[in-house]
Amino acid sequence: MIELLEQLRAKAGKPVHVNFGYRCSKHNKEVGGVPNSQHVLGTAADITIPEIGFKRARELIERIDFDGTGFYPPLEMGGAWFIHVDVRDGGIEFGTCLSQL
Repeated sequence: MIELLEQLRAKAGKPVHVNFGYRCSKHNKEVGGVPNSQHVLGTAADITIPEIGFKRARELIERIDFDGTGFYPPLEMGGAWFIHVDVRDGGIEFGTCLSQL
């Protein structure tokens, strides 16, 4: 995960903000995470790169070998946005639906 986030930072030329990384089971439940969340395993991060915005961040992330991604654009989040990335084996792309996490 760290190596891929560093690749992303280098491509963006700007800091990558990690909003959530590892979550213990208790906190994961409190925030509505699924029991088998990649966050509980320490293999996921929810990130933003404010200086380049959602669209450019998504373009860069799609060029990096994360196993799983989830894109949550500003309109869905009331002006805020984040992108979920993880390094699970055989990952899938989640798309843009919050309920799929």
